[in-house]
Amino acid sequence: MRQNWILALLLFVSLSLKAEPKVVLVSIDGVRWQEVFTGADPSLHQQAQWVKTPALIKAFQPGRPELLMPFLHQTVLQQGVAVGNRTLGSAINVSNPYQISYPGYQELLAGFSDPVIHSNHKIANPNVTVLEWLNQQPQLRQKIAAFGSWDLFPYILNTQRSGLTVNAGFMPEQGKLSEKQRYLNQLQAKTPSPFANVRLDVFTQEFALEHLRLHKPRLLYIALGEADDFAHLGHYDQYLAAIYRSDQFIADLWQQLQNDPYYRDQTTLLISTDHGRGEAAQWRSHGKSTALPGYKGPVPQIAGSEHIWLAAMGPGIPAAGVIRTDGSWQQGQMAATMAAVLGFDYQAVQPKAAPAFDFSTSVRLAVSDTTPTVTRQGL
Repeated sequence: MRQNWILALLLFVSLSLKAEPKVVLVSIDGVRWQEVFTGADPSLHQQAQWVKTPALIKAFQPGRPELLMPFLHQTVLQQGVAVGNRTLGSAINVSNPYQISYPGYQELLAGFSDPVIHSNHKIANPNVTVLEWLNQQPQLRQKIAAFGSWDLFPYILNTQRSGLTVNAGFMPEQGKLSEKQRYLNQLQAKTPSPFANVRLDVFTQEFALEHLRLHKPRLLYIALGEADDFAHLGHYDQYLAAIYRSDQFIADLWQQLQNDPYYRDQTTLLISTDHGRGEAAQWRSHGKSTALPGYKGPVPQIAGSEHIWLAAMGPGIPAAGVIRTDGSWQQGQMAATMAAVLGFDYQAVQPKAAPAFDFSTSVRLAVSDTTPTVTRQGL
């Protein structure tokens, strides 16, 4: 009898606990839609100019994107939705004209493009991002956290004003630390990075996972950065390897979320990027190209820099795979989407923000190489 009473009590407690929606956003800096949806670029992956270690990317074949990003294709696209595969008439763009990182993250996190943010200079963001605004809500205070590989994120999220929990660049974790956090601090200090202002993504990942375990944020943002920097260096092999690692990091993140009753079946996972890249010979760059010496006209944009991509899965998001768009979705819709998942109307306080993504109709808009053509009739 006593055992039955205990079981009944546990059942009552479990039923009385109200499920709370959570959001995890992961951005992978500067990853092109071409690699995400079509795999290794056949015009680049065998060129000695760009590939110094062929064995590193032997497994990543053109036309086989599931080999490069297995978790995205075998889990996210099976259980959720994706936008950005232009070969299937699916498009999402940045709206900012600069098509570089800080303007991209401003648009992603605040919901709109701001001409004041037109470079990657370390200036405190004058705009309140959706993370900062959500952190001001009583039920979410100190339940928002961001971890980034790039050392500009404290400026992008204006930590001095916002008070957000942000760990980025080569920052060590501070405060009362777990054994793992102390070890990560020590290891990070001893590990050189090939980049001046971007740490290796594994530290961003592991700091974020430990914060997730210890502090249970309702909104977690993880910003991975290696792929963009390897691309700028012209290392296509390392660029692909960084994309593969990012996919594996997201798989590990999702596994931890599903192993935790606080997050299991209550978490929406959003994955995207801050900007696209050029095609063919311009794949290394994005945004405005360098003008020729003596050129006095407008500096041209590198075509393709505006093209980004999005993947999402979680409660309320149908298992629709790639969805076709009539026109283009916009990067700025991410901010209102995160707020909406958590039960808040971001546009009510920030009318410049783009509306939330409409995933509810995506099940009837699913497309693939064999499905009939369908179009999106509005956001």
